[in-house]
Amino acid sequence: MIDMIINNIKIIAASILLASFVGYIAWRDRRQKKIARAQAAIVFRSKILAELEGLYPVPRYLKDDVFKRFRESIPGIESAAAEFRHFVPSCSKNSFDTALKNYCEHCNKITWESCVTFNILPGEGKPEDIGPKEIFRQNVNALLFFAKKT
Repeated sequence: MIDMIINNIKIIAASILLASFVGYIAWRDRRQKKIARAQAAIVFRSKILAELEGLYPVPRYLKDDVFKRFRESIPGIESAAAEFRHFVPSCSKNSFDTALKNYCEHCNKITWESCVTFNILPGEGKPEDIGPKEIFRQNVNALLFFAKKT
């Protein structure tokens, strides 16, 4: 047995070196992907927050003229999401797409009247009812959640 090892020492050494090299390449590739994803998450988060400046975090009172900004924010948010989607793990892409869809649909529907109506009679609804501003906050948080995951 020892003679066989001694006779094949070059092959054994080459195999160990090859396995080490392949392992290093795989580790380096995973590390680079993790760094690229972290950088993409920072960019995505900053683009979202820049697009929603003055709207998020949701101020207590919104003036009537601000509501057009919800709809106007959709293209910027969709653009940031399209760039970041490549870095979302494949198992989470459907959730990410759903979060983006929910954001866009809500921003197309939210109006000053819906917020005022909800605030005028807050005690009339069910305890589980939430207002349009809270739904907006939840939708933005759902998008930003994907930038936090590592």
